[in-house]
Amino acid sequence: MPKKADIIREGFGYLEGFRWHHNEVWFSDFAAKKVYRMSPDGEQLNIVASLDVKPSGLGFPLHGDPLVVGMDDCTLRRIKADGSTEIVASFQDKAYEANDMWVSPEGRAYISQFGYDLFAGGPPIPSHLIIVHPDGTVEVDKEDLIFPNGIQLTADGETLIVSELFGLRLNAFDVKEDGTLSNRRVIVQFEEELDIMDGLVLDAEGAIWVTMPYRSEVRRITQEGITTDIVKTATEGHIVVSCTLGGEDGRDLYIATANATIENLYGGTARVEMARVNVPSLLHKK
Repeated sequence: MPKKADIIREGFGYLEGFRWHHNEVWFSDFAAKKVYRMSPDGEQLNIVASLDVKPSGLGFPLHGDPLVVGMDDCTLRRIKADGSTEIVASFQDKAYEANDMWVSPEGRAYISQFGYDLFAGGPPIPSHLIIVHPDGTVEVDKEDLIFPNGIQLTADGETLIVSELFGLRLNAFDVKEDGTLSNRRVIVQFEEELDIMDGLVLDAEGAIWVTMPYRSEVRRITQEGITTDIVKTATEGHIVVSCTLGGEDGRDLYIATANATIENLYGGTARVEMARVNVPSLLHKK
């Protein structure tokens, strides 16, 4: 029996990039062009940064300031203590509409992208992951992906998990010592158009909570491709696009939902919802 999430904060534009960092939930509102951090109960909300472009993926190197993806101009930006941002890498000539991101402890950023003009109704075409190395060097992975989206490294940093929105796939890649990728393999392949996948988060057992926008749910899928648990959005029909695990014991699943469609994302109806789950976050693994 699927669980149903509870609404803990609402009144946003369109949320992306959910991450748990320093005992708070961080996320981007790309409609408002702001990055927020929120207390676990949703009561306290602070603006981390205001941008001149749409922000999306967030990442946290072990040493240094938080990083954020600039969607419109395909940039990787550092968020400074005063809330301003500075560009640390630009890859506009290598990507179209940058999206989600995971940053390794040493500061290597793995960035997904739309790859084509989704909002103008363009057909899905193959695109590639962008890798920004700690020295700012930009590299394009060679593997073709159809709208690569949710992304996270495993605890040992040796495997990268990536969802393909319109490829209807969850993938795993080996991570080489230099940070580049190899040995792509498919964890699960769906067939129905309703089974698109967006943001994801790994738990302490290596299973993947992945958002299913058109299903209004988040599924927990093992590395063998088996679905073990489902969390539904608080309101039936609302899409869900990003998630993270956090809370005191790492068992609070935070999800970004919205009463929106791809044709109309900016309704000011985005919410943060939360459900309790059985297995804690990868980051809470003892």
